[in-house]
Amino acid sequence: MRAVMKVEAIREDLGSVGPVIAHQIVEAMSGKRTTIDTHAAEAQAAKARRFVVAERRLQEKIARLHDQLLETRTSFHLSADRIARAVQVALHIAEKPSLHATNWPGTPDGSVFHVPEIPGWERATEGLYHPHTGRRRPITFDHAVAKGRDDIVLAHLNHRLVQMCLRILRAEVWSSDERKRLHRVIVRRSADASLVQPVVVVSSRLLVTGGNHHQLHEELTLAGGELRADGFSRITQVGRIETLVEEARVVEPTNEVIADLRARFDRFEDPIRTAAEARSRERLRFLENTLERRKRGDIDDITGLLNELEATLRRELEPAKVKQLELSLGLENEKLQLRRDVAALQARLDRIPNERIEEIAAIERRYSDFAHRTFPVAVFFILPVK
Repeated sequence: MRAVMKVEAIREDLGSVGPVIAHQIVEAMSGKRTTIDTHAAEAQAAKARRFVVAERRLQEKIARLHDQLLETRTSFHLSADRIARAVQVALHIAEKPSLHATNWPGTPDGSVFHVPEIPGWERATEGLYHPHTGRRRPITFDHAVAKGRDDIVLAHLNHRLVQMCLRILRAEVWSSDERKRLHRVIVRRSADASLVQPVVVVSSRLLVTGGNHHQLHEELTLAGGELRADGFSRITQVGRIETLVEEARVVEPTNEVIADLRARFDRFEDPIRTAAEARSRERLRFLENTLERRKRGDIDDITGLLNELEATLRRELEPAKVKQLELSLGLENEKLQLRRDVAALQARLDRIPNERIEEIAAIERRYSDFAHRTFPVAVFFILPVK
């Protein structure tokens, strides 16, 4: 009786190793078996280890992509307020109804907007109706506000409404003077008492390309300096320029002030353009390390993918495994199909070494011969306090 209880206790303890192995161990301890077949358990353990490794790699990749997202959001100043303003301006240019800020339970003021019916833009408002209640939901541009809620729709950068608005703004940037509806010159008054001379700031679109003119990076840059009556003096501190632009407030200048600013700008347009080009070159030097890391990441990703595919194919093409599959088939046409499948897998396996070399070479070409192009987009004139 005691022996039976002991065997049952052992049986319960062995439940984690699988029923087949547990049964064999119990039989071996009872004297009914002299050997234990562990091939199935080892195969299952190897499969579990591969799953754990793949899961860990996936989590690491997700963490890297999240860090990259946060870095990009900071570098491009992709705040919710900026995206909301861009959408509102585009709707105004397109002569469409504007978004209306609404008070929504549990959200900060001004972070949630009601989207009116937009004639001709029905596709831009798809998904606003709740799939269960059918109620039309408001939108927010803030990820933190939308997190964990289904009563608010997140209008992210790839949302159809945001994409349509950004296309309108891009078209306005490149439109001719006769057709443009977006004024790209603004005058502001600085709150910095240390500022004595007016400052001109040029906002430019920086486009970085690599081999075969492949686009690698795009962003907006700021460059400018003091616009004195006798010359232009560039401000090299980027943080200083960003602070001046952010803290200055829009003013309605007199005709005399506009005439004076225009005369100074026309007189020193060449050095102002040179400052914008210099800012692009500085930014490119900083981006080279980022692009190099991105290149190494792309190479590691494609190499890891091909290595994993190669290992999987080799496991499937093991002679013993193929032989076992062939023996399990009874009909001749099934065996013929198996041989065709094995030949196809072998051909795919044979292509992997050259494919690995070609993919790495393509990535190397894509990230070679960095070049930048600068396209001025807007001009800020910042007046001193006095």
